[in-house]
Amino acid sequence: MHKKSRLSGFFYAYKLLYRNLTQQKLEYLAFLECKYIFMIIFQNEAMLLLALLCLTVTSLAFIFTKVSILPDSDSNRTSTVDGLRGILALSVMAHHFYITYIWKTAGDWEKPESIVIDNFGAVAVSLFFLITGYLFISKIRKDKVSWKQLYISRIKRIVPLYLFVFLFILAITLLNVQITASNFTEFLKWVSDWIFFKGGSFQNFESGRVIAGVHWTLIYEWKFYFALPLIFAIWQQKIPKWLSSILFIAFIIYVFKHKSHHVYALFFLSIPAVLYKDRFKQFMQTKPAITHIVVCTLSIIALFLTEAYSWPQMLSLAVIFSFIVCGYSFGVLNHKGLKVLGEISYSIYLVHGLVLYILFTVINIVDLKTISLEKYYLFFFPAALLVSIVSLFTYKFIEFPFLRKPLKSSGRGRLDQPNKKTA
Repeated sequence: MHKKSRLSGFFYAYKLLYRNLTQQKLEYLAFLECKYIFMIIFQNEAMLLLALLCLTVTSLAFIFTKVSILPDSDSNRTSTVDGLRGILALSVMAHHFYITYIWKTAGDWEKPESIVIDNFGAVAVSLFFLITGYLFISKIRKDKVSWKQLYISRIKRIVPLYLFVFLFILAITLLNVQITASNFTEFLKWVSDWIFFKGGSFQNFESGRVIAGVHWTLIYEWKFYFALPLIFAIWQQKIPKWLSSILFIAFIIYVFKHKSHHVYALFFLSIPAVLYKDRFKQFMQTKPAITHIVVCTLSIIALFLTEAYSWPQMLSLAVIFSFIVCGYSFGVLNHKGLKVLGEISYSIYLVHGLVLYILFTVINIVDLKTISLEKYYLFFFPAALLVSIVSLFTYKFIEFPFLRKPLKSSGRGRLDQPNKKTA
């Protein structure tokens, strides 16, 4: 009773205080609260970049609403994953945009100290891997799979744009390193490594920085693709159960052996979304409030509170993805402009590093050592706009001719057709 009386007294005093405040004082308190929020955002480099990323995605989504690269069948469908891809690609760009400043001012190309900025890249790449896993595991659930068609589609999807970007890597590398008889063999090996997505430096020139090192994810993608026949054999029980058990245990040991192996698990963490899609949909329909709480809470955990590619982060993202693939849109993922950005997301992903390198290294539009990080952030939207425009052209003239026959017969990018990419 005593505790209840104290609480009642507290709320009564608060009520009296609120009544005695004039409208002017209330407005002043609201101003102070807003000022405090803005101070938190603008005095924190991670929160400021997050705010800029949100504003940039919003602006580009509205700008690209007017762009017509999607056939009517694609633009009218409600696939939340299509809208998600564009956001993820731009998030990776924000991650590398920050790293570029650190590299040009401190001389080191390394992961950000800020866990949030580091997760701009990690969360986006993780969700890309989850998308890939979902699409292809959904496909191998069928009794018959045309492996020839599958691998041809993967080559047509990934390789043309990659080779186009590699031509720029090659040109920039040769502008900085002279080929001689003594290093010609090394040069051929370097070219071979890049052709097979391994990358690497040539004569101490860090060629990977030309594209912000994004090629590393393609290696994981291709290893997953090559493992699909074995996964299919296990899933469809084409091999003895004892052998399946041994292979499963070996995979678990391999994944837990080193942190760099953790990302392989992301392809398989999409399995709940494949198997229990109807249950997730039912949960969303019957318990929408709890769904919002779960998704928002896990989103905060994944972005703000967990390390890149840690198990808590990957498991959180797997749950979030399961809801997204069932139609959870955060109220925005079905926006037409985001779908357009999603359609060109592979171009954004591969091209953004090249654009940043040309702007701040080749042309060197500004000496980053002479400006603060906050002033450097002012270049983010123009750079993102330029990347998006360039990506429209690379999509239309490089990606598109290999992806579709006539535009009318298109179906690429649907969740029942695994024709979309990596991180």
